[in-house]
Amino acid sequence: MKKYFQKQFAYNKWANEKLVEQIMHNKIKDEKILNLFSHLVSVEEMWLERLKQTPDYLIDVWETFSIQEIEVLSNNNAKNWHNFIKRQNKNNFNNLLCNYENSDGEKFTNLFIDIMQHVITHSIYHRGQINFLLSTKKVNLTKDKYIFYLRENNL
Repeated sequence: MKKYFQKQFAYNKWANEKLVEQIMHNKIKDEKILNLFSHLVSVEEMWLERLKQTPDYLIDVWETFSIQEIEVLSNNNAKNWHNFIKRQNKNNFNNLLCNYENSDGEKFTNLFIDIMQHVITHSIYHRGQINFLLSTKKVNLTKDKYIFYLRENNL
């Protein structure tokens, strides 16, 4: 599973980069698009900090950033996720548990791998929403789907 998630987060990095490029190239300044993309990168960071058990970590997952800030945050997230997964022991990777508190103060325990799958699907979901909003502006859809990643990277 460790290799699977390394590949998934490499895809996630690639897909976020494609979307950043599309928004920058088309000079999109739409508040809703920037809000959704900001949310996407903030949630990626929030879940990683939960997995790392960072004490008193607080983030506003609905703060809106510029596309330049989103690019920096996304690149930092990709590097941090890569390093985090790399440091995990492959022998117990599937069984690691995370205890955390959600934004409502409720306590939960989930497997790391389930949280990581949630992060990936959450990001895909919001990239889909962003692509829909871009299409309403007559911008070509970003080719950020997993199969395109595999083809482009000969995987």
